[in-house]
Amino acid sequence: MVNPSNLNMEFESSSLRITVGDASTETLLSMGFPPDIEVVDGLEMRKLRDLPVSNYKSLIKVNNPHGCLTEEALQAVSDALSTKMPVRILVDGEEDLLALPIMALYPKGTIVVYGQPHIGLVINRIDKKIRKSVIEILNNMGVNL
Repeated sequence: MVNPSNLNMEFESSSLRITVGDASTETLLSMGFPPDIEVVDGLEMRKLRDLPVSNYKSLIKVNNPHGCLTEEALQAVSDALSTKMPVRILVDGEEDLLALPIMALYPKGTIVVYGQPHIGLVINRIDKKIRKSVIEILNNMGVNL
């Protein structure tokens, strides 16, 4: 279980709060920490579910099949930074891998939250080390940003 006071301390010094995943987004919303950018697909562990109820101001819809990072999805991740926040990126397909370009492209200090199935939330603050690791993973996947 995530302690809300620990999250509050984490988020106080963060310039941006990003969630990837429907359950992660819903969890943060229920704890009173609305994301600046949420990436959702209406699936949880590949089963249909209701989208999280949030007060996003901008909606970006993209196609991104399972196991892929499409140009359209990469562009949406980039575009979300200059779109009126809070932003919902609604993925037709699978959103999981979008955490990687977010951690490669977004400003240092950004908090990225996603779920680890059957374990809980993973919270990463983007820094030089994370960015380097993620860029290496993306390059190995043939994705050059």
